[in-house]
Amino acid sequence: MIVVITLVLAAIAVVSPLFDRSGDTVLRLARIWSRMLMRISGVALTVEVAQPLDAGRPYVFMSNHLSAADIPSLYMAVPFPMRMIAKKSLAHIPIFGWAMRAGRFIFINRKNPIAARRSMDEAARRIHAGHSVLLFPEGTRSRDGYLGPFKKGGFHLAIASGAEVVPCGIRGTREVLPPRHPFVRRGAITVRIGAPISTAGLTDDDRDALLERVRAQISKMTGQPPRPEPPAS
Repeated sequence: MIVVITLVLAAIAVVSPLFDRSGDTVLRLARIWSRMLMRISGVALTVEVAQPLDAGRPYVFMSNHLSAADIPSLYMAVPFPMRMIAKKSLAHIPIFGWAMRAGRFIFINRKNPIAARRSMDEAARRIHAGHSVLLFPEGTRSRDGYLGPFKKGGFHLAIASGAEVVPCGIRGTREVLPPRHPFVRRGAITVRIGAPISTAGLTDDDRDALLERVRAQISKMTGQPPRPEPPAS
């Protein structure tokens, strides 16, 4: 049933630019897909919000990353549209990647610094146009349960765009959908949405301090310890 629903909604998303070039239809379909996926799989989602967010302004949502189930969890938890900044390889997945393109998601090639910078510039333009974005600053899912090092690009984006950063902490998705496991299991997921962190007046010189502040906040919300530094050789 999940496979059928996914294929049907993805197919609608792929053809949606014929009647909606904004990509907003894809974002609405993503929320519908997320709710149906969780309901059919027997997953209970709890959302805790530190303070109400303003649906009329754009944010940069940043979250820890434990499982593929993080994405539907966040699309259920955040009450208004946001476009994900995703690794470029996802764009080449048949149907799923096409649907993401139709939704005007932003793809980043981390192996090419120049292309990655162009992607972040495009994300900044989207934010200035009023669109919220979602990214996982670890860059990939944690394989050991620790909170991995954060990449700096998202923080450059937040400062350059002037958007507030909203830290998000997810718990339970690793148990619900473990790595290399094809199906979602019954279980419970908690998404904590932290208070927005202002970037007003910050420059790139403040980027590392902002990164550490957001990482500490996410670690606190999830109870997920930062990955220990490797011993010096």
